[in-house]
Amino acid sequence: MLTRGNCAQLEKKLPPKVRIFQLDDIPGVMRSRLGWPVAAALMERWFRGAAFEMPDLMKQGRDNYRLSRLIPAYLDESTVTMAWALGFARVRTAMTQLQAQWASPAGKAQLRLHLKKQSDIQTEPRWRFGNLALPAKILDESCQVNFIGLGSLADPLDDFYGAMGEATLKVAVSGIVTRKGTGQLAIDIDELGFYLRESYDFNDRENNFLSQPLGFWGHQGVHRFDVSASIAVSQEEIEETQSKAPGRTYFVQNNDFRKWRALHGRGGDFLVLSDVHRTSLPFPVKLEW
Repeated sequence: MLTRGNCAQLEKKLPPKVRIFQLDDIPGVMRSRLGWPVAAALMERWFRGAAFEMPDLMKQGRDNYRLSRLIPAYLDESTVTMAWALGFARVRTAMTQLQAQWASPAGKAQLRLHLKKQSDIQTEPRWRFGNLALPAKILDESCQVNFIGLGSLADPLDDFYGAMGEATLKVAVSGIVTRKGTGQLAIDIDELGFYLRESYDFNDRENNFLSQPLGFWGHQGVHRFDVSASIAVSQEEIEETQSKAPGRTYFVQNNDFRKWRALHGRGGDFLVLSDVHRTSLPFPVKLEW
């Protein structure tokens, strides 16, 4: 039979309850332990936002979800800059590749579509196509012509990986258009504008058997591979010695963020656009149709 004294002795022998690592601790670890300020800012925004799961049409930028129509709650245009992104070698490599290949058959076809729309409303014989001083959300619909994907799960664990993961680098063009005859147009492209686009969400593809892994997280940082328990979204304490708890790591997946959203009523998906990095061409690229 347990007496009050026996219970007191038993409580002394049990490990104390300590706070375990929480999903919303990750931004703090990104900022203080890993030195990832941009990744931390984007995730903090997600945790602060009203609960919202991004529909596929929004991720694709279609119909009423075109970038120029999105309200600020669904579009971040200030956190990611191209100056920051170009500090990463893989972004510089992607931009060099896109600069060399933007005038592919697909790129020329997209440019021709944009020119046709503008020529129908232009009355001057010559005009400037593409104002690269405008925000990326406007360029995306008016003069963006090509793109390249960058990033993979095998990339270095750095601020770009945490913030953007697998992103899209897009290129818009600007140049002087000249009417050559009935229905004919020529353009001298003299400037390119590069920007990044990514969706910040934790949705999994429909045919995914397993939720996408996001690493093994703990108070000390993140690892790709570890021996770990899954993170407990609804549990805040564990019976553990104070010295062991900070060293624990937890396996985090996309669906953990969706569970957190369902539990707390917060967690809003959004799209990310960078500013525009402008590059003048040493020699204009001449095209005509």
